[in-house]
Amino acid sequence: MARISIREKKQRRSHMLWGSAALLMALFIVGLAAYFLVTAKDDLNSETLCPSEGPLGHYILLVDKTDPLSFIQKEAFQVELESIVRHKLPEGYLFSVFSLGENFQNNAKPLVELCNPGDGKEKSHWTTTVSILQKQYQEKFLTPLLQKSEELVSAKHAKESPIFEMIQLVSINGFQKHAVKGEKKLIIMSDMLHNTSQFNMYKSKFDFEDFAVSPYGKKSQLELSNVSVELYYLMNTPSLQTRKHALFWEQFFNNSGARVVAIRPLGG
Repeated sequence: MARISIREKKQRRSHMLWGSAALLMALFIVGLAAYFLVTAKDDLNSETLCPSEGPLGHYILLVDKTDPLSFIQKEAFQVELESIVRHKLPEGYLFSVFSLGENFQNNAKPLVELCNPGDGKEKSHWTTTVSILQKQYQEKFLTPLLQKSEELVSAKHAKESPIFEMIQLVSINGFQKHAVKGEKKLIIMSDMLHNTSQFNMYKSKFDFEDFAVSPYGKKSQLELSNVSVELYYLMNTPSLQTRKHALFWEQFFNNSGARVVAIRPLGG
């Protein structure tokens, strides 16, 4: 058997080292590419926290502040708001918050609009720094939204409650403006008793067919196609907030292309 010279041994060793280095480099490049493929999906808009390709869905909360909340109603409101923000709003969904006041022109724009960036609980520790996501979720999403809750509560009674006008503005400056292709949901916290000089539900028979053909009813038409609606009834006047009253609103939303999926009373 021929002996291998020292020179040949060095050459073989050199080839092995270069081969190992090339293999490690290839693995590094593949791993880096995989990392960017995974994390590219997590790129968020720095202002809205929405995915770079746009929101995956859109939830809108409209809160009626034309009447002060009782202590029990305020407690229920805080619990429901936190439940929506923390548990019901999916990651990547846009959340817009509107307030319903006496002057709808002053409330035409949302108080706040942010996407749920996710808190990192379902992210891989190999591709994401979970602590950074949790900090972002807490400081840039959760805290700003919950801080707005005080602006959604009034201390005095308003003379008018323009519910139809505010729903129209929500449709225009919310759903139509963003035109999100995913799930769309409208959540309203109100006694749903519209009260203006043009139409007063405190004196209404809640007949939607008559309302729909009236001049004001025609002005109140809107577009809410494929929107699911949840009504949180503030039970301020139970004698008027009957099944017939709820049916009026179900017909109104059906006529706009939406569908009422839940009606939940908030007593107190």
